[in-house]
Amino acid sequence: MGNEQGHVNWMDQIFRDYEKDGGLRNNPGFGKPLPLPESALSGNMYDNFLSKSKDAGFLPLWIKWQKEIREELSEVVQLRKMNGGNMQITKRIEDINEKVRTYNAICPPKMQRREIELESIESQYEKWK
Repeated sequence: MGNEQGHVNWMDQIFRDYEKDGGLRNNPGFGKPLPLPESALSGNMYDNFLSKSKDAGFLPLWIKWQKEIREELSEVVQLRKMNGGNMQITKRIEDINEKVRTYNAICPPKMQRREIELESIESQYEKWK
């Protein structure tokens, strides 16, 4: 058995015995090149981040805000299509813009959005989808 500075390294010995008995040759990947690891820095970093964080069960706070803003915008667009009261719509847009400011403060700079305006709410909603 391997002896290093007065003690036996049992794991090294077990592995050497396993190799000697041909244990590695039974491995399905034996003799094949290792697959290249998927780099977190390759491709679209934002998509990679979302994929990895989703796999880990993590959802960044700004993604939650994005979803909430999108849902509220959808409601306001529907309200406007039904000729809802302008005062009610204006108040809802003010509330959404508060959330947009918070979202912009915590999201990556490239993901920041401008505040919502009544005149262009439908086209802005499309950008939040």
